[in-house]
Amino acid sequence: MIHYLTRVDRKIILVGLVILLALFVRLFNFENRINFGPEQAISLTVAGNNLTDKFSLLGLPYYRSTDTGYNLFASPIFTWSLIPLQLLFDFDPVFITAFFAILNVVTGLILLLVVRKMGGFLLAFFSMVLFLFNAWMIYHSEFIWILNWSPLLGILTIYLLYLARHKTSGWHAFWLGLIGAIGFGLDYPYLFTAGLSFFILLFWSKKKLMTGIIFLLGAMLGDLPMLIFDFKHNFYNLVTLWQYTQETWQNPGQSHISYYHFLQFWPLGALVVAWLLLKIFHSHKWLVTLVVASYIIINLISPQVSFTQAVGMKPGFHFDQFNQAAANIAADNPQNFNVASLIDFDSRANPLRYLLKFRYHQIPEGIEEYPQARTLYVLAESGYDFDRAIAWEVTSYQPFKVQQLTKVPGGYEVYKLTK
Repeated sequence: MIHYLTRVDRKIILVGLVILLALFVRLFNFENRINFGPEQAISLTVAGNNLTDKFSLLGLPYYRSTDTGYNLFASPIFTWSLIPLQLLFDFDPVFITAFFAILNVVTGLILLLVVRKMGGFLLAFFSMVLFLFNAWMIYHSEFIWILNWSPLLGILTIYLLYLARHKTSGWHAFWLGLIGAIGFGLDYPYLFTAGLSFFILLFWSKKKLMTGIIFLLGAMLGDLPMLIFDFKHNFYNLVTLWQYTQETWQNPGQSHISYYHFLQFWPLGALVVAWLLLKIFHSHKWLVTLVVASYIIINLISPQVSFTQAVGMKPGFHFDQFNQAAANIAADNPQNFNVASLIDFDSRANPLRYLLKFRYHQIPEGIEEYPQARTLYVLAESGYDFDRAIAWEVTSYQPFKVQQLTKVPGGYEVYKLTK
């Protein structure tokens, strides 16, 4: 039967098998592997608050404030994109995270389609395999994060620049401006990537002024929510960004460059390595096959990938333990209560807050109202000695009585603290 398959059929089957394997690598034992920490919970909470509280033109706050107490905010495009997923999956983090795993695989498929137009099937196939089985891409498939859109933006930028190289049109400039602004709204260092694509486009264009204007129009549309907010609030984001930049320049230790600022270049890296492999492939097929197979194995056994636990969370802890803790707190029918966690650095227990509010419809008091709460529920290790607690969320509630509410698998308990 294989003998009678056309070359196109064989390519489709080969690509299909790779996609299925990539999905299996990401979705096997998925609920126990997803990383559901404070950053994921805050993202979902900000998104959900658009539905339950007030619709906002601001997205996620940055982790660092300026010396004057101002916070930078990301574009709301990311949190807005979470809202349909929350409505579709009833705010369930597992299914919402699965969307990002599938998004990563779809990004690899788009890379295949784009590179195939640029350099043929073999180059495209190697690029897709290198991208899909990269340990960092698998790792990013296991959690909700604002920068998980960056590789897709990078692929689209590569393709538009490829088209513009042959014949620059206004549409190329417009879409590059739009994509660049969206990337900038997700992560401010993306400005350098957007600027690079802008200058490359201008270099190739014969109508530089018109190309520049159209690019800027696309950029304005891509960052429109933040522009509207700034016009309504005395250019808050622009002023804050300028202060933030000055403070970073004067005290570079406050911020640092990390790999995740370059996720948009992951597809380009896969393409470059694939091009090198293709140069060798025609004369040394078995060698390249061995290299690619070794690459896949090495990445699958790397520290970024685990098929049994959630990489990035406390060892042995996973989403279902948060979910069980939240369910038991909700079953206690709490009134005027707050929650804390002593299992990691997130003492405000953001994952519990999200699950209680949006999955179990019990709303804890605010993060500054711990002393005023009637009841404080604390997730901690079994046998935890509260006399040694140093987290403000617990110490500010003293004096209190400790009661064991329920056990959580893995050697943890939910404690009920009352005045």
